[in-house]
Amino acid sequence: MIGMPTKSQAAPNRKPPRHPPQQARSRRTREKLIEAAVECFERHGFDDTTTAMIASEAGVAVGTVYNYFTDKREIILELFEATDREIADEVIAQLDPASWRGSIDPRDRTRSLIDVIFHAQRLRPGIQRILWAQYFKDPEFREPFEALRNRIRVAIDAFIVAVDEAGLCRSGLDREMASFVVLNAVQWNSSQAFLNEDPAFRDAAADETAELVARYLFV
Repeated sequence: MIGMPTKSQAAPNRKPPRHPPQQARSRRTREKLIEAAVECFERHGFDDTTTAMIASEAGVAVGTVYNYFTDKREIILELFEATDREIADEVIAQLDPASWRGSIDPRDRTRSLIDVIFHAQRLRPGIQRILWAQYFKDPEFREPFEALRNRIRVAIDAFIVAVDEAGLCRSGLDREMASFVVLNAVQWNSSQAFLNEDPAFRDAAADETAELVARYLFV
């Protein structure tokens, strides 16, 4: 879930997250709690999941959950932020003109990046649906989401400038709107294709989205 557009909104005061544990045993316990939370969220839904359920699924005492997380919201926010940040970092690095200028056709880079986005979703469909629901219900999800969107838009802007300088942008392209249009088309299509759960559908959606973006951007 990298998402869809919205007006930026200030998040309410949020409890500071606990620092990740340094010892290997503590890290394993924390990872076990996250895996247990994913199972519970998918089985019961976010609203009906309790910390007692998460603890039971992980095979630990309820107090152990609070040693690592302030509440279940912190767990799902971490899932969201870690997953989207990993995808965003990969995309931003490949959009950097220094990584392709002079050696790779930007049209080929665009197509390969779209394929990466469509196939790089790290969470299961059930969690993706929960994240979408929380995005619309919980303002805390909007702050990290908008921060990632802004990073990607800046990278797309730089990419389009470099493509335009190479004389490959189509005539009449509105560069001020281009990053917005491309980002939303790719992110929305990839999220919906992933929720479909059919690999063949996902492949076809990636191909058609790449064709759409290529026709929109390039000569």
